Amino acid sequence: MFIIPGFRESITEGTYKNLKKFFESKNYLVKQVPISWDYKTMSDYIRQFEDFYAKNKSESNHVLGFSYGAVVAFSSAEKLGIKKLYLCSLSPDFVEDVAGMQDWIKKYIGIRRLEDCLTRSGREIAKKLNIPTIIFYGEKEAAEFPQILTRTLETKKLAKNVRVVEVKEAPHDISHPAYRKAIEEVF
Repeated sequence: MFIIPGFRESITEGTYKNLKKFFESKNYLVKQVPISWDYKTMSDYIRQFEDFYAKNKSESNHVLGFSYGAVVAFSSAEKLGIKKLYLCSLSPDFVEDVAGMQDWIKKYIGIRRLEDCLTRSGREIAKKLNIPTIIFYGEKEAAEFPQILTRTLETKKLAKNVRVVEVKEAPHDISHPAYRKAIEEVF
């Protein structure tokens, strides 16, 4: 099980350490993916993951990513031949999403990351996705960031084998107790 953290988060944070312990208790060999976020774009993050994956893969590889980590996993899954994909709060970070981005989000991610969004189509990636996939999203996060729900539902519609799990009361926070419970219930 590869775990990819969210934007500007680290695998050393308690949330990801706890996820690792949980998956190890389910007999998964866990590899936490170290992403260097600063001064890089999504394309760079994807390359970092692909390099890490190539060095650490086994015979049966599952990947869980949160937020930007979910974008990384989603964008590289077919290329890498991942067995199963778990996307937690799939960020709307694709060409289709740029027009609807709030100004504060554009400012937060910066011009280079914004331009990089234009190089990826969430629709095209979803159409090619044949890997069994579960997409989690928080009920509260969908109300606050409707594009997360749009990206999730469009991916379910276009991909071959996607199940969607709405996490009641959860914000955009994988450490939220309801989010953690939803993940645990899937396993």
